[in-house]
Amino acid sequence: MSSTPPSDSAERVRSLLTLYRASRYDACLPDGRRAVLEVGCAPDPALRPWLGDAPLAAYLTACNPRSSALPAAQNARLLAQLRRELDAAGLRYLGGDGYLPGEQWREPSVLVAGLAPDALDALVRRYAQNAILVVRPGQPVRLRLYRPDWRALTPDAADLEWA
Repeated sequence: MSSTPPSDSAERVRSLLTLYRASRYDACLPDGRRAVLEVGCAPDPALRPWLGDAPLAAYLTACNPRSSALPAAQNARLLAQLRRELDAAGLRYLGGDGYLPGEQWREPSVLVAGLAPDALDALVRRYAQNAILVVRPGQPVRLRLYRPDWRALTPDAADLEWA
């Protein structure tokens, strides 16, 4: 992935943030139930037992770097690579999908617990993602943004944080 992303227009940034906020993010729990994460909302209580005492969990993907659509086979390879990396690090994670309610689009993702913030940021940058979700105990789910070029185009908001 390129280390320097192309600049996005203010309109594209607003549109992407609107989509990220409107999306729902499922995680498949070990018992087969699905927990749903939403930006700005408390984490689904069904996640508490799985999260345990982890100070941070992150919902991320390796698919569609920089929110640019890739063919399904390429996305599958990227996600498999991410999962191998998480497995090699001994991290626990749940599979899931990001989606827009009422739409057919799905983006395979993982909810990973126990990753240190610096390691998380390095991982997200390696897979060229614009943003991820972060889950912290007792706090609403937030979007963590990785595009410093978006900062001047994005007003501060309670549901956003910057890497």
